[in-house]
Amino acid sequence: MKKLIFTLGILMVSFSSFAQLRPLTSTYPFNGLLINPAYAGSLNLLSVTAVHRRQWLNVDGAPTFTALTAHNSFMSNRIGVGLYAANDQIGAHVTNSLYGSYAYKIKTGIGILALGLQGGFDSRRSDFSELEVFDSSDPYFSGTVNRFTPNFGTGVYFANPNMYAGISVPYLLENKTLVLEDEDGLASDSRESRYYYATGGVIFPVAPNIKLSPSVLLRIQEQNRIAYDISGIVIFEDIAYVGLSYRNSNDITFIGQLILNENFRVGYAYDATTSEINTETTGSHEVLVNYRIKLHNYKKDPECPVYF
Repeated sequence: MKKLIFTLGILMVSFSSFAQLRPLTSTYPFNGLLINPAYAGSLNLLSVTAVHRRQWLNVDGAPTFTALTAHNSFMSNRIGVGLYAANDQIGAHVTNSLYGSYAYKIKTGIGILALGLQGGFDSRRSDFSELEVFDSSDPYFSGTVNRFTPNFGTGVYFANPNMYAGISVPYLLENKTLVLEDEDGLASDSRESRYYYATGGVIFPVAPNIKLSPSVLLRIQEQNRIAYDISGIVIFEDIAYVGLSYRNSNDITFIGQLILNENFRVGYAYDATTSEINTETTGSHEVLVNYRIKLHNYKKDPECPVYF
């Protein structure tokens, strides 16, 4: 019954709204390439990150998101190149995405400014045969619909060892994602949502071997209210990261990251839902694994960010 209500609810939103939401992870402070192509190569080493998110645990058909990002710098750290691959599942809809990113980095007296571009595609599959419907003969809820849509985006990113700030529009095109036709014309015209992201954060010491890192993420979607995340992370001994985040969709998030050694670090986030859906779910869980390695062409740069 939960699956029926949830999936039909998702479809009703698709039929009546203009924009389809892009997934957002709670561990984004540790994985900047997810929201800004200008982040590519910012660490001046090879960084590969895998993240898996299960949203609204115990609700059948709830969103599940898995992504792999990788980026590195080249040409004496003047160029950054990145790759982003993702699988997003929600109800009867599955989206596979693949994007490449390029960043040109400009060294200034106070930090590194990067200008980024990305391009790629989304492949969506809507299998309505997975739904439990009241009328099995309804043509809108039978068969499979596939959509292939290219897209591109851009961003700006500035960072130094003590702060970062960025503005990005990762997906500029508002492609149609689900089109169902009837005898009178279009019955559905669901489209991708164009988001404008603004991020910023700082690092400052509060005690010996303890640092505080507050940050903010703004998401501006056309024809919708502004969404924001406000986070505060405490860094112990430059090894353990522990913090809380508040999202104005009524989510309170615990965020953690542990640096295991020079190459590996792991992260975790738990979203506690305070909205009405909390009677059906115990929250959302997210796991992140990051691998970093200094390649033979690595050059130490004192302006290179350490914590972002």
